[in-house]
Formats: sequence, structure tokens, C-alpha cells
Amino acid sequence: MKSNKSMNITRRSAIYLGLGTTATFLAACSNSGGSSSSSSSDSGDVSNKKVVLILPGSIDDQGWNSTNNAGAAAASNELGINIDVVESVPEEDFESTFTEYGEKGYDLVMAAGSQFDQTCTSVAPQYPDTKFTIVNGQESKSPNQVPVFPKEYEGSYLCGILAGYYSKNGQFATLGGESNAPMVKLLDTFEAMAVQTAKQRGIANASSKRSFVNSFSDVAATKNMASSMIDQGADMVFCYSNEGTSGAIQAASEAGVNFVGFSSNKNAEADCVVGSVEMDWAHVYPTIVRDVLEGTWTGYQEIGVAEGAFKTDYRDDATQELRDAIDSASQDIIDDKVDFKQYFSEQ
Repeated sequence: MKSNKSMNITRRSAIYLGLGTTATFLAACSNSGGSSSSSSSDSGDVSNKKVVLILPGSIDDQGWNSTNNAGAAAASNELGINIDVVESVPEEDFESTFTEYGEKGYDLVMAAGSQFDQTCTSVAPQYPDTKFTIVNGQESKSPNQVPVFPKEYEGSYLCGILAGYYSKNGQFATLGGESNAPMVKLLDTFEAMAVQTAKQRGIANASSKRSFVNSFSDVAATKNMASSMIDQGADMVFCYSNEGTSGAIQAASEAGVNFVGFSSNKNAEADCVVGSVEMDWAHVYPTIVRDVLEGTWTGYQEIGVAEGAFKTDYRDDATQELRDAIDSASQDIIDDKVDFKQYFSEQ
């Protein structure tokens, strides 16, 4: 139920000395109508609960951390709950940060990123009255661990269709920030659908090349790698990173080729962006927070297209044929008609 009072999200700079913290605060209020989950409209009252979201990077990264922060804002607005957001927490402070909020008696400690899994598994059993949720996590080894794993490969499946429709020569450059199992799966799926869509459009020699930058934030390195792949013939670039994505977009723009965005809406960043599929955390975060706090969700959870975790952002020139193709593919995913395992290079 939406509250009439002002919903504030506390942003705190992560500067740690052991468990001590130097803090600065910024109150931010989100009032984006229609962004939150419709299922939360008849939820119970969780407004008195204490919740924190821990992020590994900056909320200004134009990617993963930014979109998760937007999700926290939407949950705060929808549920009438104050959520502390702690950004840019380095790996050496993961355990102390989790411990700090466990000691403070928080009802829910959230963190965004699979890199928090091990820390959560270690700390969670020490605070059985606190629930711990890792967004993009997969480990649930104690009753109070409720990881929520976004099926990013479902979103990249839709990106592949977008890319395949706009490519002229069927040559795709695919870049990942770092190589890990979820990243490989989403790149596998993107490439399969991009090539398949291009071939359906009559480009018989469609193919894709892949590289990993080994950084989510190195703009220059990402740009150089994308430029190299464009020089090898790619006319469509796909990059899943955070700040580094801007480098790939710069390379595509300067070379006069196209780019398809993922994770966040990149359409306004440059004319070369033909469309984006964003992770719509503002839609699903209210459900995650509410259902974990109320105990409706326990153990490992997955979310994807069926749960509204992804949203396609079209350019104005997107044809009805393309829109229908995305709608049809989305419905196939919802109806469980897509065998994603066939695309995965690592089972």
C-alpha cells in the first residue's frame, strides 16, 4: 500500500575503519508512478522494518549499482519504508559491513552482486533474526538467507533480437566486463539470438566475436577493445558492464556502427544506440523487499521476464514488426517455451 508520508532513502558514503563509519547523508525520494510491482498493492505493513542495501560500486555508475539504487527508491516509496543505501563498499569491508547491520538489529540486509555470496554465508548464521538477501546471489545455506537471482540471460535474449534486427552485415561484437558463469550465459544467449535473427533476415554469414575487458569501470580499455572488434568488421556492439559501457558506446558512435544497451536504458546516450533492455529493478524491488520481510519468499529465488524484471526501451523508429517480435519472444519466455540451456556453452 502506498503511504502518504515522504519516503526517504539514506545514501551513505562507505568509508570504513573496522566497524566505524564516516557518514554523509542524502535524502532522495522516488515518486515514479507505475514503477512498482502491482502485487504489492495489497501487501501487509512493513514500514517499521529496518532495511539496508549494500552496493559494491557507485550509484552513479550508469549500470548495476544505479539500477539497484533505483529499485531501493521504488521500494521505499511503495512500501513506506526507509532503506539505507551504502555504496562503493570494497571487498575487504564486506564482512564488517554485514556484521555492522546484523549487530544493529536490522530486519533485512540486502547486497547487490554475487561477490557478496561467501560473506553472506559466513555472517548470516550469526544473526538468525535478520534476513539476508543477495541480489544476483545463489547461496542459501541458512534459513535466513534468501538470495534473488535475476535470469539476465532472458533479458539478453531480447537484446539479441534487437541487435539482429538492426545489424546490416550480421557481424556482432560482444563484450563482457568480467568473465563469470552468469556473464557467460547471458552473452551466449545474446549471441545465439542475434545471429539467429540476422540469419532469418537473410544474412547467411552472420556471426559474433566475444571479448572480456576484465573490468566493469575502465572506460578507455572497453573503448579500445570495442574499436578493435569494430575494425574486424562488426557493425553491432553489445557490452554488459557498468561505467565501461560508455567506452563501448563511444567506439560505436565514432565508427558509425550500432549499439544495443543492456541493464540500464542507454538510448539517450548516443544516436548509435538502437534500443535497450533494462533490468527494471524499480518494478520488482518492492516485491522482493516485502516478500522477504513477510516470509513469503524463503530460500533461493529467481526472477526474470515473467516477474517483470526486464523492460524493452525502443527508439522512435522501431518498427511494429520488431515490437511484435519482442512481444512474442517475451510471451514464449513467460510460457516456458524457450529452452535456454541449448544456448549455454557452460552447463
